[in-house]
Amino acid sequence: MTSSHAMTYFILHLLNLIILVMNVDSGYFYHIYNRGNNSQKIFYESENYLFFLRKMKEHISPYASIIAWCLMPNHFHWVVFVHKTTIEIQEKQNPKHTMTQSHGLTVAENSNQKTKQRTFNYSIGILLRSYTRAIQKKEKFSGSLFQQHTGIKLLKDEIKIEPAYWNTVFGTVINIPEGKSYLETCIEYVHQNPVCSGLVEKAEDWEFSSFKDYLGLRKGKLIDYELLKKEGILPLGSEDKNLVMSSNNKLAAKPLGHVGFNEDSHTMTSSHSMTSTVIIGIGSNINAEENISKMLEVLAKHVEILKVSSLLKTKPIGIENQPDFTNGAVKIQTGLNIQELNQLLKKIEDQLGRDRSAPKFGPRTIDLDIVVWNGEIVDEDYYTRDFLQISVQEIS
Repeated sequence: MTSSHAMTYFILHLLNLIILVMNVDSGYFYHIYNRGNNSQKIFYESENYLFFLRKMKEHISPYASIIAWCLMPNHFHWVVFVHKTTIEIQEKQNPKHTMTQSHGLTVAENSNQKTKQRTFNYSIGILLRSYTRAIQKKEKFSGSLFQQHTGIKLLKDEIKIEPAYWNTVFGTVINIPEGKSYLETCIEYVHQNPVCSGLVEKAEDWEFSSFKDYLGLRKGKLIDYELLKKEGILPLGSEDKNLVMSSNNKLAAKPLGHVGFNEDSHTMTSSHSMTSTVIIGIGSNINAEENISKMLEVLAKHVEILKVSSLLKTKPIGIENQPDFTNGAVKIQTGLNIQELNQLLKKIEDQLGRDRSAPKFGPRTIDLDIVVWNGEIVDEDYYTRDFLQISVQEIS
């Protein structure tokens, strides 16, 4: 093997590290997910989402039915039903390339063309690599876009799905009530992801998920409606326009409070079956130590405090003629949703004398902002403020 071929092989090997070696069998439902490396963005504008959806249709559809999907600014979720784990592709013979087996491809050669057995795993890798190259070119950066491993979980009721899966993937503990399948629970979670992350108030308001298709508000071409009807998730014999708020539609829209399930109506209802893990940024430059101490005392009455970071002294931003700030972060668990927690934090700020008529970057008794929600960065300031990154990483 020449040095150039060796380098090519090495680069291909590195590129293939972005997919997990998945034990995928045909005839089963799977949850597949990945996120931006170091939680960075993977979608910068609407066209990025649309380009990724086209890649999904090209590289996933030959192997699997897409049951549900959600694309978020820094991660994605798919729920798929795998029909086949390999497909045959035909390519013209290239005499310069004689390698017959590499990276998920088994090659059978004849005089005119090659027949390749391409695996589902490998096709996912092609999707992520080609998307990465497009974003690197457009955004002018190098390095990994996605995390090294693409996660996958078999959604099979006979298999006990361990709490670590829900904690790690979903960032929370989800109780699956009797009568609900893992498939239904996972689909509901995927569709509610934008609500849980605070991007929208209602799942149907997020453009880049399959939830609108479930409600008949859009006729998307990615999801397999017939399979959804067969599984009893969408009503049999229904027309698209009749899916909206149908009493038979198990995934009908309802605002997300604390996620729970009403087994009679098959819609989402408010309960305390979901616990979220949150990191809140702290800032003060008026009696800082005293006000931060009081804030933690009040906060502890409403949520469970898990860990508090060290406090850092920082120079003021925007308005320099004021005392230095004391900054930090607190990690909590709560049954509140993101809107309710934001309201609580504002009330605590008011209770401690926050002057909301003061300039935006002026002095303050206490400043509380949700930075991380169930493992997702939800405050853009995180990316521009080193002290915030230090505090968050200390208690993550």
